[in-house]
Amino acid sequence: MERTGTERNPEPHGDPARTYSRSLDMLARAPRSVRDLRRRLLLKGETEPDVDATIERLTAAGLLDDAAYARAFVRAKVSSQGFSRRRLQQELAKRGVARDVADAAIVEVLHDDEVDEVANIERAASKKMRTLRGLDEETQRRRLYGYLARRGYAVDDVRAVV
Repeated sequence: MERTGTERNPEPHGDPARTYSRSLDMLARAPRSVRDLRRRLLLKGETEPDVDATIERLTAAGLLDDAAYARAFVRAKVSSQGFSRRRLQQELAKRGVARDVADAAIVEVLHDDEVDEVANIERAASKKMRTLRGLDEETQRRRLYGYLARRGYAVDDVRAVV
């Protein structure tokens, strides 16, 4: 029978070794949550049973850990970009990290690294104010307020800084 290209391909045959190797390559390039790795492997055409087995194997070996991923993510975003708690929760949720795991990582990192959240919001505000020079005071206040609110800072903290 001649193929016209319109038939559905049969279910691809899995290759667990390839799936595992591909996942190690992905993790070497960047840390990933379980959900993110699963999604990427499936998009690459790996079969679901192979992906499940690979994730189980990586988790058992300690190479895939959402809690460790969340702590590293929080540490990076707080130190480099001054993310607020709310923004960290949103970003981790987008990446498939469970809420309780995300919350525990945020509390742990903010406490262990002695992060001064007030200093973070003041630093973000100061940096943004440099781009608002030349605008009238009311426009500066409005834009600064919106900027800080979008970054997830609490309304009371934003008001105090603005």
